[in-house]
Amino acid sequence: MAWYKIKHNDGKIDFRYSLSEDEIFFDYLRLGQWHFTISEWNPKKLGYKSLQTFFEEVQSALTSGLQLNQALSHLSASSTHKTLSDTSKAIVSELNKGIPLNDILIRLTHPYAAPYCQLLNSHGTREDCEKSLNLSINQLTSLIDWSQRLLKSLIYPFCIMQIALIILMGNRAIQTQSLQDEPFDFFVYLGIYIFFTLSQLIIIRNLYQGQACHWLESYSTNFRLTKLFSLLSTTRQTGVTLQDAIKMMPNYFQHPSTKQEILAVYYMLRLGKNYASSFPKHWFPAESAIALHSAEQDGDLERALVLATQTHEKRWRKNILLLEKLIPALCLIVAGGIVASALLTLYSPLINLP
Repeated sequence: MAWYKIKHNDGKIDFRYSLSEDEIFFDYLRLGQWHFTISEWNPKKLGYKSLQTFFEEVQSALTSGLQLNQALSHLSASSTHKTLSDTSKAIVSELNKGIPLNDILIRLTHPYAAPYCQLLNSHGTREDCEKSLNLSINQLTSLIDWSQRLLKSLIYPFCIMQIALIILMGNRAIQTQSLQDEPFDFFVYLGIYIFFTLSQLIIIRNLYQGQACHWLESYSTNFRLTKLFSLLSTTRQTGVTLQDAIKMMPNYFQHPSTKQEILAVYYMLRLGKNYASSFPKHWFPAESAIALHSAEQDGDLERALVLATQTHEKRWRKNILLLEKLIPALCLIVAGGIVASALLTLYSPLINLP
């Protein structure tokens, strides 16, 4: 199936998700509409940052008193952000066909961000929808903030690298003109500058949009556990039971071992195993392990979950503080190498004087 754009002669534009153009064509003919053109549409899918912005716009409209459908229609007509406007139009078109909002959003979102669409409660009251939107925004904000903290720590070393590269380029340009060197060396340095600059722009863009979470999930156990317990807490606040919340968790992770662990916990609980034997030991460290064993007696797992969440958050804060110091230090070493190369190139004629 694919997305299609339907443009009417009066200027109205609809978007439909369908098997083929023919299916859409005959649907509109049944409605008595003849004057339109159909073309395939490749939507710009929502990531962490754009999905957060979309949820915030919808929440703002709901707060002003609009119902969900009215909020989406208002957003499609008034949003100055083209991606959000087109996304809202596509959602309204599909809602008119009776497709659930969560399913439509998933089709318009990147796979890594799609699970966060499931947190949205579109079937309850406006208050329920606002509450679920607030929880979704908080989750996305946490992910983006972790990534943007790394971005802030990289700004200074990136600036130093740019200054060093510009000095190196300027010096090479002067030498090429004064000493009548071959311009080939200058173009080599130009290529290096362009490569470094494009790499920095890509890193800045990805970190701003929250993409560091993929790398952090791959290499940091503390990040994965912090994310897991935060999502469990958020999902349970929407009224989902613990077992159902755990069943949903693999969708939020790309790390294979973590997904297997979560599924193993779910099936152990389904088989009626006790909490201590169902959960991996590293999920409940320190005091939370004692609370987990206490839950076997009174059946209250809430205290163990809260303590585990707090412990993992403390550990992750220490890790992120270390990364904020380590990554800039490594970048400054690279920048120092570039500065040293620029200075050697600049003063090499003086060094070689008899």
